Amino acid sequence: MKRYKLESGKGASPLYAQIKDILLSNIEEGIYKDKIPTEKQLQELFQVSRITVRQAIDELVSDGYLVRERAKGTRIVKKKIAENLNSLCNFTNEMKKKNIPYVLHSVNMSVVKADKEIADALEIEKGKNVYELHRVYYIEDEPFCSIFTYMPAALDLTVDEEVYKGSLYEYLEKEKKIIVSKSFEDIEVGFADQQVSKELQIKLGDAVLFRTRRSFDQYENHVEYTLTYYKAGKYKYSLVLTK
Repeated sequence: MKRYKLESGKGASPLYAQIKDILLSNIEEGIYKDKIPTEKQLQELFQVSRITVRQAIDELVSDGYLVRERAKGTRIVKKKIAENLNSLCNFTNEMKKKNIPYVLHSVNMSVVKADKEIADALEIEKGKNVYELHRVYYIEDEPFCSIFTYMPAALDLTVDEEVYKGSLYEYLEKEKKIIVSKSFEDIEVGFADQQVSKELQIKLGDAVLFRTRRSFDQYENHVEYTLTYYKAGKYKYSLVLTK
């Protein structure tokens, strides 16, 4: 590892603050992947005391960039993906807007019978055929979310799964002239069932962020009822309120 030369003298920032800035820069640039160097290694890198190194680390822990784990060292906290509640985007468009690389781990498109929940959400009769589009996305080689989207059979969609490896909304707009113009969402704490726990690699019954969305086209027709399960600690919403 290369050694760093810290500034000293009049007007220079405190040593711990300089170390903090360097560590943070290395974290954000991906130089440090999962963990930062040990305290002893940092002492050698910066030629400072252990107290100074600890003060820099304490600052990063306090700011939410690091977490200390007993017998494991100091781990880097993965950034949560933030989404603006005021925006109307589907998952793929939102990730593209934020330049966040994602991987579609699996996709399955099929026709199923609507249960009461789906029928009520789409305002159709229970037992009617609906499309079920199920996708699992990964970010940074880790499961991020599991998405179940139900759409009325009246949309006359293809079941070719290749189509749904891209943006669902773009497909609907380009191929079906359906423009999603309005959505209603609910967000709450949910719990992983057997399928979701396996897909997100968590324990059965673990807490997840659960989001439902009902979307309508430009003519007020139902387009989708979507259930999304986010792995805890991976996602947050932002909301701007104005008067």
